[in-house]
Parts: sequence; C-alpha cells; structure tokens
Amino acid sequence: MNIEDRIARRRRTGDRHRLVLDEDALSPVWHPPEPVDRGALVERLLDHLDAVFDGERPPNGYLRGPGGTGKSAVTAALVDRLSEALPPPGEALFTTTRGGSASGVSFVRVDLREADSAFEFAHAVLDGLVSDAVPRSGVGTDEIHGRLERRVRGGGPVVVVADHVGEPETVDVATVADRLEAVDGPFAWLAIGRPAPDDVAVPEGTPVIDVEPYSRATLTDLLAARADAGLGQGALSHSAIRRIAEWADGDAGVALSALLGAVEVAGEDGAVDDDAVDAGMAAVPWPCVPAGRVLALPANRVRTLACLVALDPDERAPVGDCAARIAGRLDLTASTVERFLYELAEAGIVERVRVDDHEGPGRPPSRVDPRFATLAFRALFNRRFATPAV
Repeated sequence: MNIEDRIARRRRTGDRHRLVLDEDALSPVWHPPEPVDRGALVERLLDHLDAVFDGERPPNGYLRGPGGTGKSAVTAALVDRLSEALPPPGEALFTTTRGGSASGVSFVRVDLREADSAFEFAHAVLDGLVSDAVPRSGVGTDEIHGRLERRVRGGGPVVVVADHVGEPETVDVATVADRLEAVDGPFAWLAIGRPAPDDVAVPEGTPVIDVEPYSRATLTDLLAARADAGLGQGALSHSAIRRIAEWADGDAGVALSALLGAVEVAGEDGAVDDDAVDAGMAAVPWPCVPAGRVLALPANRVRTLACLVALDPDERAPVGDCAARIAGRLDLTASTVERFLYELAEAGIVERVRVDDHEGPGRPPSRVDPRFATLAFRALFNRRFATPAV
C-alpha cells in the first residue's frame, strides 16, 4: 500500500470504526494488483517471456511451487500488466533489436478449475481474446476451435497461462499442450501448479521455474498489508499478524484463511483479539485444501459442504446420518448427498475419520471432517451465494 492509499484510507471517516473496510483484501482467493515482495519471481518470469517484447513467441514453461507462494497472484498481475504494455495483435510492435516491426502479443489466463473439459478450455481461451460474448449453447468444441483459429490467424503469438494444473479436478500439463496443439495458431503456454514436473507430464525439455515459500518476515509483511487494507484502524495487532505468519509456515493461502476466519469470529463490530485469532487458526486443517479449489466445485457440492460445516462434529457421523441431515436442508435426496460425500472424500476435500469412542456392536462409524478452512469457507460462501450457510 503506497502513501496515497494510506492517506485515502484514513480519510474514510465514516468507516473508521467498522471492523471490515475491504472484504476482498482479506480473502485468500483474491489477488492484489501488486503482489508483496515477489520482485525476484517477476524478473524470472520476464526473463522467460522476454521474446514477447520483440513480438515473438516465448518458450513453453512450467511454474512450480508449494501452495500459497504467490504463483497465481504474480502471474495474474503480470498478465494484466503485459496486456496493457504490449500492443494488441494487428498493431505494429517496433523493436530495438530489429529494423522493422512485429505483431502484438496476446495473453490469456485460464483457470483450469473453471475450464476442465476440452470445450471449456477452448472457450476460455477464445473468450479471453474477443470482446463479444462467446456462446456456450448450440456450439461444440470443433466450432469453438474454428472460431479460435480464425481469431488468431495472421496475428502475433498468444500466450496461454494455464493455472492449477495437476489437481484432482484438473488436467495435467501434457493435456494443456495437446489441447493447444489441436488448434492451428501461434500458441505458447505457461502452466502453473504444485506437483513435480514428472507428476503432471511436463514435456521433456520444458523450462521449469521453481517458486520458494514466503519467508516468515515476508509473509508477515503480506498479512500486514492485507490487514491494513481490509480492517479498521487498530483492529488487529502486529503481534497477532506475526503469530499467524509464524504458524502458517510460508503458506499465504493458509495464513489468509486463518485471518479471514478470525475476522469471521470477531464479527462486524468487534475486534480481532487473541481468542479470535486462535479460533481462526484452529479452523484451518493441516494440510489444507485451498479455498479456491473448494469454491470451484459444482454449486450443489459447494452447498453440500456449506451444510456440512454448519453441523456439529457429532452430527457428521455416521456418513449416512450426516447425509440425511444435509439432505434435509437441501433439495436433494440423502442418497445423492451421500454419493457427494464419498466423491469429495475420494478427492481429498473431506476426510472420513473413524469415531474411536463408538460403543456397541459392529464397525465404528466414520465422521465426515472438512479438509479446508471452515470459517474462511463460510465467509466466502455467504458472500458468493448471498445466503448464509444453513
């Protein structure tokens, strides 16, 4: 946050006594326009993409690192800035390395959590290149491919940034490459994910850019910047920020989930005290499924999870009874909800935990426990669906 932003924030006198001033700043799924202390990573990405400044296609690449290291935030901000700085296709790009000019370069960011099928992937790429709405009904993948080929024909390179490869719900890097090769055009791709290159079928010879976790000091600065932007003056002490940063072990997503959970406990007119911070951290399991991955699930699964987190732990066992309790709050059958819970357990979104204090004959029942930050999820769910979690 620069000086002008800080002054403007202080001048919002009508809001000075509110706890939350900017909900986005507290969200683990929101990316700021200027990521904190990731200048070295930006430089490495610019080195990798250097050819675009001459209007040429850069090499493909794989940006790899643990969760919560700023991969998505940095690439989203960089794509926005490059799109603004470089001329669009059809306009001349005069370079210092050539006497003539080159065509402009286009950048498209595709979230594979939202674009999992071949059709959705091609649709997302085309949608990122045109100003008019791209139809979803009445067209197939071949038609979208044809439109995409006509759009890029004769133009400059198109760099597709494919985020979140290799998750249980998303495709691997080789599939991203195959889907772009199916379209006749000057495409390059930059895939982003957590797994090792071999685990997501990164083609041999592809440059790999590794990202390290945040240091404790840097994560403290990141949380302080988010808290300054999102909370009222004095709502959260620096010692509390430092405590969350130390606990999160370099994972910004985990730290922000704990922060948002603490704010959720504190309430609109309260203060984020030590008890609220403890509750925010306690609501984050380890390891933790990213909030963005959970919210990208189909709406009926997300609503099922909202009902699950609203249940007391002893109401989540056994699985069949848990499903029946959730079905009673939704327009779904108990068998459908039970199927959802088993699918979500297979994907690692929830976990079936044996109830050790079970008394009576038969196998001990299983309890369904969320593997994501429950308080942060509840806050994000209520904002997105505009209805409280039941």
